[in-house]
Amino acid sequence: MKFYNEYSVRIRNLCSDQTRKELGEAGEKMLASKIMLLTILFMALLNPAKAESQTRASEYCTDNVKLYKSYSEYSEGKFIDSICLSVRKHKFSVYYNKLILKDEQQKSKFSHGSLWGYQRGEDVFRYFDKGTTFGTYGYHKIIGSNGLIIYSKYERGGYRYASRTYYFYSKDLNSPLERLSVKNLEKDFSNPSFISEVKALKSLTESDSKGNLMINVIYNKYYVRS
Repeated sequence: MKFYNEYSVRIRNLCSDQTRKELGEAGEKMLASKIMLLTILFMALLNPAKAESQTRASEYCTDNVKLYKSYSEYSEGKFIDSICLSVRKHKFSVYYNKLILKDEQQKSKFSHGSLWGYQRGEDVFRYFDKGTTFGTYGYHKIIGSNGLIIYSKYERGGYRYASRTYYFYSKDLNSPLERLSVKNLEKDFSNPSFISEVKALKSLTESDSKGNLMINVIYNKYYVRS
């Protein structure tokens, strides 16, 4: 017992205030190192999970916008930019035919006429500028492509005129747009039987029970697209 008491006193003497302070600082440094190591390991484990989560979010995006520079790039599925609108704070807008994409990090602008078109979900919008005073310009929604390419374009009303939707057509996705009218169709197609059946329609945008545009049902009877 005497030996134990002497040994305890010797230990206490060794552990002076300065010694205890040094031991405390060493312990804190060791603890900080362990915390840093654990943090690094945690982040290493977290990053693959985060990447996988982002990949899954991209795969299951329910509202996606893709921009195409030219028709050839559209036909090859090569878009120059895209954004998933299912992600919070991701924005897409068309302002005076200028497209704007915005996410958490940046804002991209595509000027009037700089793109062939864009796709939002299953809907495709093609840019066209007639280049005349009263000609159409801007982005036109494709509403039918099984035959002639049929487009719609909504024009917002203003002072003394009401909003309305206009319709256009083109022979393919890379040819000029024309206003959808019997007069214009007669200029482009000389088959009298085709024109006769088109004239018999109640509306040039009339659809059958399956949702097919009747003008394309008639078109496919007389013309085969190359």
